[in-house]
Amino acid sequence: MKKFNGKNSTWCVTDGSAGMINQVMGLANAMQTRFELKAVDLKFPWNTLPVGLLPISKGIFKNLNLFNISNPPKYLISCGRKSVYLSLYLKRKLGNKIFTIHIQNPKVNSKKFDLVVVPKHDNLKGANVINTYLAINHINQGIIESNVQKFKEDFRNIEQPICTVLVGGKSNNYLFDQTAVQNLSDKLQKILNENNIKLVIIFSRRTNQFIINHLIEKFGNSHIVWTDKRNPYVALLGLSKFIICTSDSVSMISEAIYSKKSVFIFRLNSEKKNNRIENFNNELLSKGYTKLVPDYLEEFSHNYKNETEEVAKKIYQIYTDRNDVN
Repeated sequence: MKKFNGKNSTWCVTDGSAGMINQVMGLANAMQTRFELKAVDLKFPWNTLPVGLLPISKGIFKNLNLFNISNPPKYLISCGRKSVYLSLYLKRKLGNKIFTIHIQNPKVNSKKFDLVVVPKHDNLKGANVINTYLAINHINQGIIESNVQKFKEDFRNIEQPICTVLVGGKSNNYLFDQTAVQNLSDKLQKILNENNIKLVIIFSRRTNQFIINHLIEKFGNSHIVWTDKRNPYVALLGLSKFIICTSDSVSMISEAIYSKKSVFIFRLNSEKKNNRIENFNNELLSKGYTKLVPDYLEEFSHNYKNETEEVAKKIYQIYTDRNDVN
């Protein structure tokens, strides 16, 4: 694929959260474009309200000075609700001078963007919508290997195969209460009874402290419950033989699958009858990308291809075709 090149080629805009940064950065890297990471900051009440309820103008932004509109990029990759405001504002000001790509469901008319990249479980369709099975992300074998080198000394004394457990937390879609964490620890104990493995348990930013405390008490003496500020998450995608994910995190599950390891899902109880994340998990199970966590772990393979790279190729084709027409 040819590069999306040029000076100041791309602005990657989020609210500054790590998960969204990983998505915009992952797509920009796959596009092989020069990019700048930027975080948008909104004034009240735009910073709390859904897009579309109030008008969008330059006055709603706290840090519009960070975005030099007189020298705009060719491409804007945005992710998350707050970045939608900036994308719409820039498109209105710059028109075809900027090519806007939004990752995730923008919750406004997708035609307001040049392209929208959204997981299938969001049920968003349109002529300018690219659907993916997994969340767009920055994980590739090069990044995994570089992180393995950073953390290999931390895990070099482990003789058994590593089973990493990626633990999320309560969300709008799932219940992660005391009963759920007890069920998780019971399941992990059954797995330990049937497998000669070393557990490495790590947490997301959403993980409640009572979950962390419970798993430290249960497994902290004989296994590794990671609480260090350094984050070995990406390294463990390379070092692990098995990966267990709680069902609430689309990003962790997606990135685990990108690692090509055997990924197992521990299902939490849904908070909703129509749970789009359950649809996501069901799709991955049906495709064979994941399995529900059993008592005895066995490796398995799947034919998943790197969707971030495939999306980048589609975007390049759409962009060049459009420029040929125009």
